[in-house]
Amino acid sequence: MCVYKIEDFQHPRDSKLAKDILSSNTAAKALKEIHETNIEDAYIYLYQSSCPQLTEKTFPKLFNLLDKACQMFGLEKIPKVYVTRDYRETVSVRGMNEPFLVFSSEYLRKLDDETLFGILAGQVAAIRCNHHTILCITWGIDFAAGFIPYSDWATDPMINNWKRCRYFTYDRAFCLATKNRELSLRQVLINVVPQNILDRMKTGSVQDAYINQAKNFLSTMSTSKTQAFIKKALSAYSYKIWLPERYEEINKFFDERGF
Repeated sequence: MCVYKIEDFQHPRDSKLAKDILSSNTAAKALKEIHETNIEDAYIYLYQSSCPQLTEKTFPKLFNLLDKACQMFGLEKIPKVYVTRDYRETVSVRGMNEPFLVFSSEYLRKLDDETLFGILAGQVAAIRCNHHTILCITWGIDFAAGFIPYSDWATDPMINNWKRCRYFTYDRAFCLATKNRELSLRQVLINVVPQNILDRMKTGSVQDAYINQAKNFLSTMSTSKTQAFIKKALSAYSYKIWLPERYEEINKFFDERGF
């Protein structure tokens, strides 16, 4: 089995922004506060108290695929997995010292084995790139907004840009794990478009119903100051504004890799 290095899948913009964030004085203060006030414990208990934990016995297929993803992307310890019935969630990495995964039960229900493997690969790659630490810092600052003086830092443009760019890393890992362009593009829309419609969109083919829309959007954003301002404003509140960029980045990655 090929074991990928971080530079094989971490997007350059994600890498730069993550380093800038983690080397900032604000991040250092936040980490110190998190450790001293046991915010991370509260963060973990939040999920342990309300989200059932999946195990090798209750969901053996998931853990077989997760073990394979950990080997492929160089993660030594298999993370714990929790499930929640939260329609706002899909899957996310949480925690800091011991990162874990949280799946939406509705999202998990939609996934075939190949898609599930790609998604697990993306989350394992996120842990390898230390995404969980940055997410925990921003969560901790929001959680402690009443008594940490720099609570508005989590809305900083650098943080919002990183939140967008981290998806590019996730998508690259999905591509490397599955080597399936159609599936890699499809997973971007899987929680946005009803499955019966998504089946007819022919993602990744010459008949792809979304690719032209994404290209037109990105072209408009690059030439219109008004539209670019709208995009920047919306990016602070919704990840959906980033879908066209993810689509473009996946196609670019496949073209560069030649598989």
